[in-house]
Amino acid sequence: MVRYLIQRIAQFALVILGATAVVFVAMYVATDPARTALPVGTPEEEIEAFRRQLGLDEPLLVQYLSFLWDALRGDFGTSIWLGEPALDLVLESLPATAALALPATLIGVLLGVGCGVLVSMRPGSWLDNAVNVLGYGLISLAEFWLAIMLIMLVAVQFGLVPTAALPGHPASLILPVAILAIRPFAHQTQMMRSSMIAERGRQYVTTARSKGLSETRVALRHMLRNAAIPSVTLGVYELSRLFVGTAVAIEIVFAWPGIGRLAAEALERGDIFVVQAVVVVAVVVVASLNLVADLLSFWLDPRTRTEVRPAKVVRSPKGATL
Repeated sequence: MVRYLIQRIAQFALVILGATAVVFVAMYVATDPARTALPVGTPEEEIEAFRRQLGLDEPLLVQYLSFLWDALRGDFGTSIWLGEPALDLVLESLPATAALALPATLIGVLLGVGCGVLVSMRPGSWLDNAVNVLGYGLISLAEFWLAIMLIMLVAVQFGLVPTAALPGHPASLILPVAILAIRPFAHQTQMMRSSMIAERGRQYVTTARSKGLSETRVALRHMLRNAAIPSVTLGVYELSRLFVGTAVAIEIVFAWPGIGRLAAEALERGDIFVVQAVVVVAVVVVASLNLVADLLSFWLDPRTRTEVRPAKVVRSPKGATL
């Protein structure tokens, strides 16, 4: 367990280090940060002074090491747009994104697991085929398009929910959370259905049936425990995907004050310090969630513990290795 944990933490550190390198190249090498951050028409003298202030007149390696040291200390500079530390702005917006991603993932996973178990009881039936078609259809939907359509229908036409984020108004969570939960629901339904059907042919399932247990009891008491292991990993993956992917578009559509909307507005204003802080924080969140998923899989599935355990060397009485 300790060896496996050390390996995963080392991979986590390499991912973070690689992310900082990519951010540095994108912000400081591929573009001119001084010209990007300052308004169009700024005199060259001010651009050069700002470039010296950022340390862009130093050698490239010195610039990267300085950027890496500042990133490790949480110093991504001061926002040109808002005049506050960039990391503070990102951390203030992070709970708003979590308020969408966490309930959406939880709802999608729970409903998807239940639906997957239900249709797996009768594979090949009309219900199974219908849920399969529905799942593929939901996965193919573009969330931002669906968000706009539902705003026009549910919020504007019928006035059932607010059209945008309203502080202290829980009803403003309904539409964005429901839209974000659609894809996790479809993925979990397909994953649980496949896992349950694969478990039906196992020896322990045949033994449970021979004891006279009903199909429902066999599924819920025996099969579900093993079939749910991939769903746990998939659920953590869905949470990370919502944090840095789908939630960005939904936050813009619903004017939700999360990190996605913050990044979009910072890009629009050329605020490179906020953008790089958002990217690094997002990478840390995703890498942390992936580490959690690996550890959960290692803890729940005994087969993974067997795979990472070093093989024992068996020796004969004369010392020959077998």
